[in-house]
Amino acid sequence: MLNPTQNQIIYLMFLNGLLFLGLNFVACAIVFPGGPGSKKLGYLLFTIVALVLCITQEMDILIDMEFPASSASTVLLAGFAAPVFLISLVYYRIKRSRLEHSSQPPSTGDTNADH
Repeated sequence: MLNPTQNQIIYLMFLNGLLFLGLNFVACAIVFPGGPGSKKLGYLLFTIVALVLCITQEMDILIDMEFPASSASTVLLAGFAAPVFLISLVYYRIKRSRLEHSSQPPSTGDTNADH
């Protein structure tokens, strides 16, 4: 059987997984926005609200585990949320540029192809 501290750690790991997936979705939705009539913006707003609830829950658990409040917010925001979000943005931006680059037709201005 697990003690209460171990249960809190497992719950933190679960919330971090949800936070990771949600931040990844938000970054993807920013780089690849839906077209007109898309429901992606609504899903994005719903996801952001759910992520705020996850971060709040994680903050409460860390404070219950006797972390100082300033350290807990630094660990959550500067140590996890911001780096994951920024890395996801960079990843999807690189993916978008590669997709745009590969979808361009090859140039036909090559004069050495006939020789």
